[in-house]
Amino acid sequence: MSSAIASEVVSRSFLLIFAGLVACAGGDQNQPSGATLGSGSDSAEDTEVPTTGISAGETASTDPSATATSATDTTSGTSGSTGVPQGSSSEAEGSTSTGGSVESWHRYSLDTTLGTWSQVPLHEIWVGDNAPPPTGITATTSLTHFDRLFVITDDAMVYEQADGVWQTPEPLDRRFPAAAGLAVDAMVHTPGQVGDDVEELFLVATPVAVVYSQFENGGLELSQVADLVDQDGGAPQGSVDNIWTIGRADPSGIGSDADWLVWHQAFSNGDLWRFNAAFVWEQTPLDDNVYFTGAAGEPDPFSVEAAYYDDAFERAHFIAP
Repeated sequence: MSSAIASEVVSRSFLLIFAGLVACAGGDQNQPSGATLGSGSDSAEDTEVPTTGISAGETASTDPSATATSATDTTSGTSGSTGVPQGSSSEAEGSTSTGGSVESWHRYSLDTTLGTWSQVPLHEIWVGDNAPPPTGITATTSLTHFDRLFVITDDAMVYEQADGVWQTPEPLDRRFPAAAGLAVDAMVHTPGQVGDDVEELFLVATPVAVVYSQFENGGLELSQVADLVDQDGGAPQGSVDNIWTIGRADPSGIGSDADWLVWHQAFSNGDLWRFNAAFVWEQTPLDDNVYFTGAAGEPDPFSVEAAYYDDAFERAHFIAP
């Protein structure tokens, strides 16, 4: 099987394994901000290293999360039984230019290469008139092939950063019409073949998943709306709330490495489930896994509200109070 065909098979298979009974098929198209719908590339000869975007508040030369948090950092600490990191407040505050304070959650970042943690208040990195609020975040995801970060808030607003610039926020029912009325608790994506200009977006509101094809030029196409089901020997996707999902991808491995795509899904029962492109499931406790080990600077894993992976910097980002 060619890598291009494998890419298409895996992408569509993920739609099927992640979602059970199809409630609505694709064909509906939504093109926000007047953008035209693009077309996906399916070239078997495209095997270059994937081009990835840059996370919110970061540039290739300046990364605010590059400095690891030390063990003596007074703004975070080891996990506490209250669901909030010891030494931190559930209403974290940061200084403003006027000398006052602002309530702000934090982005905790794990450098997956070095194994070190850092943190920064959201109000320091998500800035500008169209930036998301620093609290009330319910879902996030960052794409692989092009620089785009999505943030969904608890008032059903969608914030989108494209090429480092925050776009005008839109209500959920306008940006993703098929998700209207849903309380989206998790968001994740799957990229296709290297060089593709489209990625699949999954918006999860247990027990429903809404899947869109997001094109680089801004075009959007509905792929599927489905009822989630509990997986045989895998995650209880249909019966337990999915708190957050994080996806890591290296499309250069399509067709040769089952771990070219790995998802981790956190559930409200305290379990973290991992599965890859071969659909092999692994279960670990939410507070003892590849991300959370009790290391200095990490947040209480039970306080995390949203997460996303930055393929460019190889960092896992977790949004928490």
